[in-house]
Amino acid sequence: MIDVIGTESFFPDIVKIVEQRLSFDGLLMCLYSKDNAPTSLGCFNEALNFQTGIQNYLKYSYILNPVYHAFQNDIAAGAYIMDDILPQDQKSEVTAADFHIWIDDQETIGYRTPGWPKNIEEVLGLIPLPDNKMIELCFMNRKGTTKVQRCQADLQSIFPVLASTFRKHFEFAAHDFDTTNAEPNIKYQILDFGSHILTEREQSIVQLILKGYSSNSIALVLKISLPTVKTHRRNIYAKLNISSQVELFNLYLSAMMASSP
Repeated sequence: MIDVIGTESFFPDIVKIVEQRLSFDGLLMCLYSKDNAPTSLGCFNEALNFQTGIQNYLKYSYILNPVYHAFQNDIAAGAYIMDDILPQDQKSEVTAADFHIWIDDQETIGYRTPGWPKNIEEVLGLIPLPDNKMIELCFMNRKGTTKVQRCQADLQSIFPVLASTFRKHFEFAAHDFDTTNAEPNIKYQILDFGSHILTEREQSIVQLILKGYSSNSIALVLKISLPTVKTHRRNIYAKLNISSQVELFNLYLSAMMASSP
């Protein structure tokens, strides 16, 4: 891997090297930055067939994704599967509806971005970088195959060298990780959502709901009782003129998409 550090073809070359050690159907490389939306560093193999889903993810649905929240919470470098970083009870209160993400109980995270392939299981290589950035290597395989377990085991075996290679390339070619022209991070919209009508506590609860937390988890995070959380939720729904969590997601994503370029 050392030979490709600092080269203009670093990303496709590193994929060719990784392909010799890992079994996967598709690979998406993303760059995360604290103040910007994620950007794609490249799609490879079958991931090339999912451009609509990838663009929808990069545009808006990343804000709901466990990888994004793991990055915001300074997750350690490592090889993960989605269950490793999924907030407790994320799927417990989400039910089927037709809105800008598709609820799908077959998916580990409980929903699927429009255009994203069905029944895909991801093995994740997460590599924090300087300047509050992180690389995500998303290795895609069909759910229910032995490839997933093999991919994770093989990624764990090469991860220390792989992570060091990316960090060293960052030192030599920081321009490859430039986010100057990236879209602004819509996390600021999630912080502002409902501010015209909700109290500060209610906004905090909405932010946690949108991140996938159940009422039990919200009570633990905010150190308040479960009945108090439920009371706040009723008040939130009444103020926003909605009656369910699904409608809350729909309202938020509709507002977010309307304000995005």
